[in-house]
Amino acid sequence: MASDNRNNDSTPALGIPNRYITTHDAEGKSIFSTAFPPALTPRGVPGMQYFEGYEVLEVPLNMTDEADLKAFQAHSATAPDRLHFPRAGTVLRYCDWAPGCAIPMHRTESIDFGTVLKGELELTLDSGEIRLMKAGDSIVQRGTTHAWRNPSATEHARAVFVVQGCPPVKVGGVEMTEMLPWDKKD
Repeated sequence: MASDNRNNDSTPALGIPNRYITTHDAEGKSIFSTAFPPALTPRGVPGMQYFEGYEVLEVPLNMTDEADLKAFQAHSATAPDRLHFPRAGTVLRYCDWAPGCAIPMHRTESIDFGTVLKGELELTLDSGEIRLMKAGDSIVQRGTTHAWRNPSATEHARAVFVVQGCPPVKVGGVEMTEMLPWDKKD
């Protein structure tokens, strides 16, 4: 079956994930922050819908006086509505694929820790190697060129990723720089 690289519609078949952020009250007790609504906003690139759960903009992280929450809030208000990868920070991202949908080969300047939550996903490397990942399976994606595809004709798939920005990997003295086909200007 050929891959369908359309943007998924705006109503997620698997529901909108909620994100809960903790903080402290004035007495130092742990509480849930009200700085952001729990429900995440769906966004899309060809073949995949995604939800940004949180983004850390600098490492080491400063959480004093909610500096990280304020930075994330300011960044969220001005960030472009496109799938991006942090240069120095960290992103929590949910990704949904409709049946048969795929995203093309791409490479990021990041290390990505991913776990399939629902359904199955096919991970293809530019070497031609393929792994079928099932719910509960994890990947450590280390700046390599890869593509994702939902092989099911009927079921949606969801994975969650923690993406940490890093310098480009060097192989044989050559930098493996970011390659994002959905950012190409035709």
